[in-house]
This record gives sequence, structure tokens and C-alpha cells, in this order.
Amino acid sequence: MIISLPIVLLYGIFAVSGLFFIWGKRKEPISVKLPDGVSVIVAVKNESENLDRLIDSILKNKITIPSEVIIVDDSSSDDSWALLEGWRLKSSKIQIYKNEGAGKKAAVKKAIEHSKYETIVQTDGDCEVGPFWLLSNVTKLIDSKTKLVIGPVYPFTSKGALNGFIRLEWLALQFLTAYTSRLNKPSMVNGANMTFYKTDYLAFVKSGLGSKYASGDDAFFLKYLAKYKEGSVFNLDQNSVVKTVMPLTFSGLLKQRIRWATKAGKTTNFIGSVFSLIVVLANFSWIGAIYGTLDDIHLLPVLIISVGWKLTTDFIICWNMSMFFKDGKVLRYVPVMFFIYPVYLLFGLVLSFKKTYSWKGVKMK
Repeated sequence: MIISLPIVLLYGIFAVSGLFFIWGKRKEPISVKLPDGVSVIVAVKNESENLDRLIDSILKNKITIPSEVIIVDDSSSDDSWALLEGWRLKSSKIQIYKNEGAGKKAAVKKAIEHSKYETIVQTDGDCEVGPFWLLSNVTKLIDSKTKLVIGPVYPFTSKGALNGFIRLEWLALQFLTAYTSRLNKPSMVNGANMTFYKTDYLAFVKSGLGSKYASGDDAFFLKYLAKYKEGSVFNLDQNSVVKTVMPLTFSGLLKQRIRWATKAGKTTNFIGSVFSLIVVLANFSWIGAIYGTLDDIHLLPVLIISVGWKLTTDFIICWNMSMFFKDGKVLRYVPVMFFIYPVYLLFGLVLSFKKTYSWKGVKMK
């Protein structure tokens, strides 16, 4: 019971220190010598509803160097390939290839192998990028003298509590990503927005790291670079934000989280594991305080402090990142998130033990 106080206190320290580390060392973008060109790569499967939006946003990017867009279709069963052929006729920048059902990892590899330029920017088929997305990420890669730029990703906003829940969780995940990156120990990366060099990625593929897993090439690439002490950086520039589609149902959300869980234990580093453990313990500590108070009403102040401090810390974390993503309205869901997140975590923990999962109609391991 009493242990709930140090847990939520540690959680609060985690949040406040994150404010300092994320924003205290922030460096404004500077003018750099850009590379000879940049290749945008996308692996798609059944994205006919999203491709027009994605490709249109990529082609509208304002950058002064040559660019190309390489899209590999992984045996889509919808109209994705027909749409891609239409876009190829409209723009000489677009190259399209078929992957014949070999999976997303193989599709990404094929796109990179066909790229003309050494600098690669990757995104997903269900995303939308801003007009200065390429310039921001390429500039960051050169200016930071690192091997990987981890770009910010955020869900599209829609009505409903589920979307609000997803956005709040995403704010927390982006907070953790930015925080651990500032400590030079990034714990997460998202293939929807990452910038790197062709040579490094092909060397990673050759190493075979994570090859037995159906997904997670982005996270395993991050782990590969860390193994060789190659740097990475989180791009704290609003111009680099990528918007992405999120599940519309709770079952869809759980399927996505199961897919993440299958690789998390193999890719998360020590500092990321410690911070994640703090978050998990904080979400369950106040429940323990409730049971303690039922046995001894004199412990009610402990319960009040635990709940109050945890709720305040949740707000600090979400407010911090919501300002960056310009989504202050989502903060109204924080109290709801407070009560349902422990149940959600428990569901995710139980379901993470599943050996197979379904993703876009394909059963994977």
C-alpha cells in the first residue's frame, strides 16, 4: 500500500525530467549542404483508400534537390496497384514495383535496392506528410551527423472516445521516444517516418538481425545501429510530423498492439524497459492503494495522494506533447484514460503471449 507513493513519485520525476531533457537541449534547424538527391520509399498492401492522399502530399513537398518516390506493392487484393499505375503515368518521379506477397520487410528491402540516392526517407501507405517533411528530415540527418532520424508520428483526428484514447496513448509513446532519444538511448522508432542511409540499411539486412520476425524491421534497424554505436536523433520539428491512420475499433487496436508486442521484448533497450516499467507500475499502484484503504480507512490520504499525483503526471506528459502536435483538445480524455488504461494494459499483456496474429488479412508469427 505505502509503496504506491514512491512509485507515483518516481513517475512524476520521470515526467518532469522529461520536460527538461526533451526541450532543454532543443536545437533550431540550420542551413546545411543538402545531398545530391533523396529517395522516398513506401511499402503498401491494400491501401487504396489512402494512396491518393499520401502520394499527393509527397509530391507537394518543397525541396530543391532531385527526389524520387519508390512504392512497392505487396500483393494487394484491392485497387492499390491500379492507383499506383495511374500515379506513375502522372509523375516521372514515381517508380512502382510488385513484391508478390513476400511481406513488408521484403518490400522495404526491394524499394531501397531500387533507390537511386543514398539518402532514404521512409513512410507508410496510410500516412500523410507536410510540404516541408523531406527538407526537415534530410536537414536533420546531415546536421546531427547521425545515421538515423526518428520522425514524429501522430494519428489523424476523428470523433469518438476511442480515437481520443489512441491519441493520448500516442502522445505518451512519442514522449518516451523523444525522451530516450535525448538520452542517446532511443527505445522506439516508427517506419512511418524515418530517415537514414541506403548503405546502412542494406548492411542491417545482410546482418540478419530480426529476420525471423514478420514485422519490426524499423525497430530492429534501430537496435542494429545501437549495437555499432551509431547515433540516431528524434526530429523535434513540426514540419517533420507524419499523420497516420489508426484502428477504428477496439479489437483492431488490440491486434495492432499485439503486433507491436511480438517484437518489443527483442528490441527494447534497458532504459526504455526501465521507463516502461515505471509507467506500468504507476498505472496499477493506485489500484493497490484502493484495496489498502478498504482494509484501513486511515490510509485514505495515501490513496488521495496516489490518485492525485498520478493524474497530474498523466496530464503533464500528455500536455507536453499535445502542444507539439497542436492537439490540446485531446486532453479532455485524460481522466477517462486514467481509469481504463490499467485494464487496457492487462488485456495487452495477456494477448501478447499469442504466437500468431492477423494483419491486413494475413496471419503472421
